[in-house]
Amino acid sequence: MTYAIHPFQLHQPGTVEEALALSVAHPGAPYLAGGTDLMVNLRKRLAEPEHVISLRGVAGLRGVSESRGRLTLGALTTIAELAGDPLVRRHVPILAEAAAVVAGPTIRGMGTLGGNLCLDTRCRYYNQSYFWRKANDFCLKKEGTVCHVAPGGSFCWAAYAGDTGPVLLMLDAELELAGPQGDRRVPLRQFYGSDGRWSVGTQPGSEQPGGKQPGELLLRVHVPIPEPGWHGVYEKLRVRDSIDYPLVGVGLMARFDGKGAAKDGARLAGLRLGLTAVNPRPELLPGLDELLGRPFDLETLETLQRKANKTGKPMRTAVADPAYRRSMIGALIAKAAVRLAPALGEALEARQRPA
Repeated sequence: MTYAIHPFQLHQPGTVEEALALSVAHPGAPYLAGGTDLMVNLRKRLAEPEHVISLRGVAGLRGVSESRGRLTLGALTTIAELAGDPLVRRHVPILAEAAAVVAGPTIRGMGTLGGNLCLDTRCRYYNQSYFWRKANDFCLKKEGTVCHVAPGGSFCWAAYAGDTGPVLLMLDAELELAGPQGDRRVPLRQFYGSDGRWSVGTQPGSEQPGGKQPGELLLRVHVPIPEPGWHGVYEKLRVRDSIDYPLVGVGLMARFDGKGAAKDGARLAGLRLGLTAVNPRPELLPGLDELLGRPFDLETLETLQRKANKTGKPMRTAVADPAYRRSMIGALIAKAAVRLAPALGEALEARQRPA
């Protein structure tokens, strides 16, 4: 069940400065980019702002450029534009791959990179109509006092479910922000809070000092172009491949020594793994340096899967069972690893054959 959207005044600035001035004049007013997430939340009365600031007419925040070994991605670049951009496809094809599986074509044509990074965290107890939430006494994330996923604690487990976040974490992306206190840059790894009540930003006691502050506007994403030899893939599990958010998302990047061909027995010279939809924020897997210098064989794959299962903590936030989603973390890692090191596929098949 949906309701009529609470009446609000729509502001349409033409510059960043005008947008920031409106944010100061109307504290708490959300920025509207593509609207594919915000407008749905407004219909479900998850937000009832008096003012909304549209970014559609703000100049200079769209498109992709290359300079001095970096790509600069405008925050208003649509997901479809990101997936098809020649510079992105040439230098960071894993980002184009992740963008290409965001939702469906219509959403990709409206949704923006900035919106995907600032996506509100999601939960089966939160992303419901007002009538449904009221009947269940609301939840910790909105109007309630109990997290129905983990009733015994005071932590919200709503999950970040964007596809670009984990990939940009692996790429060491940096965000350019503008706010009432001035412009600044912050590494993406410092952007997200750890509690699902905030998709981004700093909460009391947070270990994430770089999060989005009130009134700040995400302008651009700066991505260092990886050194030659890096290869990456993105794998995603969802209920309906045509449109749904991920139940689990895995990004994997690897670089091999020597000729760089895993099938020739080359060893790992670099390894990165990002997770999405299984934590309140996208996660970059720690502790992978110990795998460098090893071949990407079954033993290495199993170690990588064990590490990922310690980091990924799927809860009852989605329609699929948490145990199933946890098992699929390892399955998606194996699928991604075989794409990077095809010889692994033969080894996995051999292990599964009857003796």
